[in-house]
Amino acid sequence: MTRIVAALLLALATAISNPLFAQAYPSRPIQLVVPFAGGSGIDQLGRELGELLHTQMNTPVVIENREGAGGLIGGSFVARAQPDGHTIMIAAHPPFAIAPLLAKDSYDPLSSYAPVARLGAVPLVLVTSASTPFKTYAEMAAYVKANPDKANYAVSGVGSPGQLFTQLIKLHTGLPLTEISYKSTGQALIDAIGGVVQISLVSYPAAAQHIKTGALKLLAVGSTERMKEFPNVPTLAEAIGQPGFEASVWYGILAPAGTPQDRIDRLYAEISKASASPKMIDFMNRSSITPQLQSPSAFAASIKKDVAAAKKIIEVAQLKGN
Repeated sequence: MTRIVAALLLALATAISNPLFAQAYPSRPIQLVVPFAGGSGIDQLGRELGELLHTQMNTPVVIENREGAGGLIGGSFVARAQPDGHTIMIAAHPPFAIAPLLAKDSYDPLSSYAPVARLGAVPLVLVTSASTPFKTYAEMAAYVKANPDKANYAVSGVGSPGQLFTQLIKLHTGLPLTEISYKSTGQALIDAIGGVVQISLVSYPAAAQHIKTGALKLLAVGSTERMKEFPNVPTLAEAIGQPGFEASVWYGILAPAGTPQDRIDRLYAEISKASASPKMIDFMNRSSITPQLQSPSAFAASIKKDVAAAKKIIEVAQLKGN
């Protein structure tokens, strides 16, 4: 009995000395930061997940958009947040790794966060305006080579997936394309639809509606296999003659480094449950997101690999920050 009482007193002392463990979790609303603009593909996924977590955990999940600088503003905010599990972020890679590697005094993609769960991935798609004189990738490539003074492409900022992968396409093909940078994917798409720029490489969810209405023509897809909805449209690997080439974006949940493991585990368990719900499965199907749920440890290993690859890509593509 004496030993039992001593153990209980030690546990109580530990709880008192560590306020993060002393209180129930969650003890207040969870802030889910989206480092990109409202209405974007990642914002829609974050809101869908937030609603499910709210219901499951019986705790409000507040979505906060902190967009700007390719995700750096929101990412830096979360990296500095109290590591108690009440502030988390939905991240998108490549921006998650590329943006801080190109910037100074920002977060570190490896040491600033505690990975919680990888959710899934979406392919990028190469699109052009309905008004352009070409209908296929091959026709576009021929047009660009014949009209280098008219050949340009839109990207949504330094370190964006569109910039990264279009740079790699240029390196593989030698196409004389000129980059035009915009502040957001929405602005880039407006000019792509209007024919101000010849092509743009964007996430499929962002372009899907415009493709369906015919405002944009689909030239190639960045997935490893052709999309079921467009069986006659080649993959970028096929189009540029580079087997294994893939242009996609993954989404995942991160917490500030130092967040207690029990809270990371609780969040992962809740996210796993939400990911398996019919509501989330339907959303992912409609958004062309391939589910890729990963545990905290598996996600950490994946991030480490992706950051190493991002450093190599920055060097090869000669990307430079502002």
